[in-house]
Amino acid sequence: MKRPVLKALALAGICAPASFALSLYDTAPPIGLPESYAVKYNANLSMGFDDNLNSSKTDRESGGFVNFGVGASYADYESVTHITYTAHIGGTLYDNDANGTEDKLFSDMSLTARLTHSFTPGSTYSLSVSASYKPEPDYENGISASRTQGDCLNWSISNAYSQAIDARWSWTLTAGYSGNIYSNSEYQHDDRQYINSGLSINYKYSALTTYKLSASYRFDFRRVGLNSNNLYLTFGMDTSLSPVSSMSLTVGTQTKFIDGETNLYPNVRIGYNRRLTEGLSMSAYLSYDNENVDTFGGIGNYLSNATWRVGVSSNYRLSPRVSFNLNVSLLAADYEDGTNGLSNRDRATWTASTGMTYMFTRSLSGNIRYTYTRQTGYYDYYRNVVSAGLGYSF
Repeated sequence: MKRPVLKALALAGICAPASFALSLYDTAPPIGLPESYAVKYNANLSMGFDDNLNSSKTDRESGGFVNFGVGASYADYESVTHITYTAHIGGTLYDNDANGTEDKLFSDMSLTARLTHSFTPGSTYSLSVSASYKPEPDYENGISASRTQGDCLNWSISNAYSQAIDARWSWTLTAGYSGNIYSNSEYQHDDRQYINSGLSINYKYSALTTYKLSASYRFDFRRVGLNSNNLYLTFGMDTSLSPVSSMSLTVGTQTKFIDGETNLYPNVRIGYNRRLTEGLSMSAYLSYDNENVDTFGGIGNYLSNATWRVGVSSNYRLSPRVSFNLNVSLLAADYEDGTNGLSNRDRATWTASTGMTYMFTRSLSGNIRYTYTRQTGYYDYYRNVVSAGLGYSF
């Protein structure tokens, strides 16, 4: 029992100074040391029914669909350069026009990759890449669409270099590039890109806890609408509360420069991971940021877009063959200070999904899944999606 505990404590010390996330679920430090494995391949095929293919309030389209794809994953944590990746290529074929377009076939492609190289024991470089091309918005990545609007290219590239000053102090330099681009010209007015950079001073209070003071900059570039500049000053903490739980907390201020105006807003991000019991684990995040999205059909912009993002994900392995998962997320946005006479608006999007996986053999699995989406505010709709399928790994 002692060996896993020591591994968990060691990982907290290694990861805390240079942690950065592709998903808001990755905000808190990971629990336990990750394991290496050779390349794994997989294939999936599922069928389902969607009662609101075009995410519409009044003109709802419903129909069946088939989702298919192949993928690969790999992890190497044993060498000086750690490399992991997960890749998937596939599609979704509907029996009716879907997602507010005249199309029936949509992409389902994604890639996540991480590289960490230690030049010396106190000098580390990390690169993380995430990209997807599909219609479904991913609310926990921080740059998602408001709803399904046809195939969309969504990407994030993050770089971090960390250098130790002494046994307790270090500094970390970060830079990143991310964006959201639509393939359907009807929605391209909402295309946007983000460039960010930052510097943090880190203090390793103990083997479990690191404090950090950060200054960062983000430039929001809009295809149509108003660009904005954002300066952040934050104070944060990464800690392993126990061998089975970890937490990250960042609070500070955001200064937003847009359309000749300068405004000051609070900024918060919290992440939490825990293994509750044998076979049961959960992750959660909460973030608050004043974003710069939605041009409302090119009519005008909102200078203030205060946005809450909250999510909870849990997994439970009932037996070696049976496992369950449950995910709930909320994206709540307030739009104020509109141009061209736009009145204040708000939007809340709830998404809840649950599923079960059954392992027929070590390679063959079956799954069922149900997802409910409810959006209220200026664009109101609800949606139910149910599916069942098979997965094969080799």
